[in-house]
Amino acid sequence: MPDHLRLGFVSVVRPLFKGDTQHAITISVQGLETLAADLEFELILIDSVSDADRATQAAEQIKGQKIDLLLIQHTTFATGDLLAPLLTAHPRVGVWALPERAGRRGSQGPLPLNALCGLNMTLSFLDHPNVNKHEPVKWFYGEVDSNTFKTRLMTTLAALRGLKATQNACILQIGGTAPNFWGIEEHPSLGNVQVDSLPLSDVFERVAGVSEDVAEGKARAWANEEVLEAPFAHLVQASKIELVLQKLADEGSYNALALRCWPEFPEACGAMTCSSVARLGDANLPTACEGDVMGALSMLVLQAISNAPSILMDLSDHDPSDDGLLFWHCGNAAKDWAAHPGSRLTTHFNRDDTGVVRDMVLQSGEATGFRLLDGGQAAVILEGRFDNPTKPSYDGVRGWFYDLSWNGQAVNAQTAISNILDRRLPHHLAFGKGSLTASLQEYCGWLGADILTAHTYQDALYQPQKDVHL
Repeated sequence: MPDHLRLGFVSVVRPLFKGDTQHAITISVQGLETLAADLEFELILIDSVSDADRATQAAEQIKGQKIDLLLIQHTTFATGDLLAPLLTAHPRVGVWALPERAGRRGSQGPLPLNALCGLNMTLSFLDHPNVNKHEPVKWFYGEVDSNTFKTRLMTTLAALRGLKATQNACILQIGGTAPNFWGIEEHPSLGNVQVDSLPLSDVFERVAGVSEDVAEGKARAWANEEVLEAPFAHLVQASKIELVLQKLADEGSYNALALRCWPEFPEACGAMTCSSVARLGDANLPTACEGDVMGALSMLVLQAISNAPSILMDLSDHDPSDDGLLFWHCGNAAKDWAAHPGSRLTTHFNRDDTGVVRDMVLQSGEATGFRLLDGGQAAVILEGRFDNPTKPSYDGVRGWFYDLSWNGQAVNAQTAISNILDRRLPHHLAFGKGSLTASLQEYCGWLGADILTAHTYQDALYQPQKDVHL
């Protein structure tokens, strides 16, 4: 998981307002300190601003801090000369206004804070030549303990965790992509994402060198955790592969792997990699099948945002009778996703002599599909609910997906299929646990990535534009 986020806080106060501003600031700071402990971020306090000179000094103080978000509180109304230095002191800014009751003067008499008006005016001049704030700005309103404020802040923190994971991403691609899988050959074009490569031969050599005793010990422990319905020897080989992949990640400090998992592995190592990949997911190391680097990066983002393992799936079937989509893969998902009674280890669905794969149905619950496109310049978001776990489906990791929305817009399954196919999207979609659309939308905003909107399904030829992903 990424390091804790650092949130900078600065209050803007004009002394001419008669509300109890010091009390309001104290309550906000105390509330933020409580939230910092609960939501696992570090709070960095910046000196309050009451005039243009202090605003300039605070901006210099902000630039000296390594923070992920600057939160500017309109404790009172304030004009542009106080706000401009702060707004431009950091690329990621939130502006927060307190309600009038925070000034403790009741609902009559002199206006105590006029903070909401101040927020309104600040947002209105972001494009003014004296500010020229080109990056997004997030607004907040409410007292620090209000659900409105906390919900918006939690969304932002999740988005920033995804952004931080992206900025720190170091991915190892092993063996390139699976043969002729041209649609997943893309690599990130984001400046801070590092992708290294390693030939399969290096992995095969390492697997051959793993101690039999060590591998058998690991396999015995593994067999105590999951039902084994495959030869123990296959589990030993899968344990060797897992040990080697984890070691490679540790040695290079890689945050995610993209593994060419076939066709060479069964012949070279006597095992498929599916369950080994699944075990890495159990350990919070996203690993994309078939060498899919953008899939690995998308998994990493989802894991950071949801604080839970992510999975990589194929779109495999559609049932018009209940408007469901079946997402499936060979057997590569973290067991944290398994419905009752859990997972079992068995042979590969189309290779009866080779294992081990994790066979399981995905548990019921909200989930969000996501994939970065165009090197990270665009993205797709498909939210829904995995449900009906007893409905027939195919061996492997699988789940029926219902109640769909595409970037927040409700769609039926046919429309979702139409958009996936007409837009020529890659065949892998990463999934994270929970309703993540709002956080992913904000993540894309901070990243500068466009989100695909859904077109209405029509039974006609769709003519994609040159900028099909934008």
